Amino acid sequence: MSRRLLTLVALALAGLLTAGCADDVSPAVRVGDTKIGTADFQAELDEWVGNPALVDPQLNQAGAPGAYSGSLVRGVLGQRIDLMLNDQEFEAQGLELDDSMRQQAIAVVFGDQATADQQLKGFSADYASSILDDLARQIALSTALGEEAYTAWRTDAYATTDIEVSPRYGTWDGSTGAVLAPAAPLPGPAGT
Repeated sequence: MSRRLLTLVALALAGLLTAGCADDVSPAVRVGDTKIGTADFQAELDEWVGNPALVDPQLNQAGAPGAYSGSLVRGVLGQRIDLMLNDQEFEAQGLELDDSMRQQAIAVVFGDQATADQQLKGFSADYASSILDDLARQIALSTALGEEAYTAWRTDAYATTDIEVSPRYGTWDGSTGAVLAPAAPLPGPAGT
């Protein structure tokens, strides 16, 4: 193999290894020890934007292709953080997901199976199943703890859990349980 070809292969490999580590180095969000990489979060955004039953298709029409409204991004990310916190506490409580919990989530969130089917059909089958499981764990945890204890746990979790959001998406505000918009760039020097 020529020296030039070896150099190109080495550079390509370094690029692949760096790209593969990017999500580990700077994830979209980290909640405690659990991370969601940028690519996975982008896939989740794509799921929401691709579901016209839950997200108004007009919301992103004015933006560039692949660009999403900041409020949508922060909303989906805030929801993901909330669901991650709930999933972690669900496991800490020793609860196990079952079909009765899924049925309860359908009743609480959607009202009935037909409405759930209509609203979830805009998602891929895997994502629809995943989001339903997340909602089922959240509702089961709320039921297991009781409304008052669940609210107290959630407020405390928002404020005390080590949560880090990529600056690209904004910052986490533990006092409100929301992702805040990224800071606007500072203006350049006068006359530029």
